[in-house]
Amino acid sequence: MGPALAVAFLIAGCSSAPAPSAVQSPPSTGATPPGGEAALTQTSEGGQVTVVASWAGRGSGARFAITLDTHSVDLDALDLADAVLRNDRGETLAARPWTAPFGGHHRAGELSFDGDASAFFASALWIELTLSGIGDLPERVLRWEIAA
Repeated sequence: MGPALAVAFLIAGCSSAPAPSAVQSPPSTGATPPGGEAALTQTSEGGQVTVVASWAGRGSGARFAITLDTHSVDLDALDLADAVLRNDRGETLAARPWTAPFGGHHRAGELSFDGDASAFFASALWIELTLSGIGDLPERVLRWEIAA
């Protein structure tokens, strides 16, 4: 494929009409994999941006792979510094700067949290990741159930 054709495909992919805004989709559900954590990848669609958050489970600590995709909003200004991780006991961890290279309409990188992850996850029944100000939605809450 020549360079001109590759550029044409790239432009066509990013300039297609955006899907109508939708309300935030509920967390995905699924069977509990070995290790006890269910639905390790959560997706939130709406507000012109799709957010995919993957967590490798309690053993990986408070680290999440975050992917943002859109065809209508520049995502480079987002830093996710106001993200909060909360457990069922009401404890919270604050986000570190998001390590995601700039990409305009598509960004992906690791989001991690400060604090004692071992104590935070100990005996927790669930965790919630709250992301604010992404697209037209004021807040997105992604939740992982953790087997005791």
